[in-house]
Order: sequence, then C-alpha cells, then structure tokens
Amino acid sequence: MNTSKNWLIYILGFLGLVPFLASSLAALMHTGAFWGIQPLEFLITYGAIILSFLGGILWGRALHRAESEKTMGLLLFSNVFALLAWFTILIHAPAWSLGLQMAGFALVLYIEQKLARSSAMTSYMGYYRIRVLLTTAAIVCQLLVFGNHIL
Repeated sequence: MNTSKNWLIYILGFLGLVPFLASSLAALMHTGAFWGIQPLEFLITYGAIILSFLGGILWGRALHRAESEKTMGLLLFSNVFALLAWFTILIHAPAWSLGLQMAGFALVLYIEQKLARSSAMTSYMGYYRIRVLLTTAAIVCQLLVFGNHIL
C-alpha cells in the first residue's frame, strides 16, 4: 500500500474518533444539549453508525473473497452487527445500548483478528494495528460514560 494511502487511512481513522471523544467528554462534563441532542444520545447514535460501518467492512471483505474462501459466516455476521447497531438506538436504554455497542466493537475486532490470521482480511497489517487503537479508544470513551452516568 502506498504512503499517501497509509496517511489517509490514519487521518480518517483518527478523525472518526473525534465524535467519540467530544460526546464522551461532553457527557462526562454534564454539558447541555448541542443542536438539541444530549451528549449521551450523540455517543450512542454515533456508536451505532460506526458499528454498522464496521459490519459493512466485513460484508465488503466477504464479497471480495467470495470466490476464494468460505464467506457465508462473514456475511451473516456483517448483518448481525448492523441489526445490533440499529437495536441499540431503538431500545432507549443507555446502559444496554453502550454495553451492546462495546461488546459489538470488541467482537468485530476479534473477528477481524481471526480473519487477518487466515488471510481473509486485508494483507495490509497496518489496518489491524490501527483498528486495535481505534476500537480501544472508542470502547474507553463509552466505558467512561457508562461508568459515570449509568452505574
């Protein structure tokens, strides 16, 4: 992978953390609504979008590898993550929403790790390293809010 693509992957990945960081910080500081949206609602909604996005990555990988590898499980998992993300918005239960999203993020990362070992995921291992960093940061943001607001 060329250097400009590596740079772009890192920039976009870390920019994707900004809403997690901003909404969790706002929730921890007990700020008011921003554009009519409470920080906790923003964090849960953004988390759902990202979890769906990660499921879409699995779907794309399954389609890309469909001719050379068994990918039925990957296709099913990609849909489970999208439905789980949607469910976390629908239930209006912040503790459950954050808990399910954190579990979803960890499970997607686990699946990607297994795929990286079996070559079903990208051969660009820098992708997996950045995914570990981004997933850890997202889970920490959600865990801090969970612990501060929910427990």
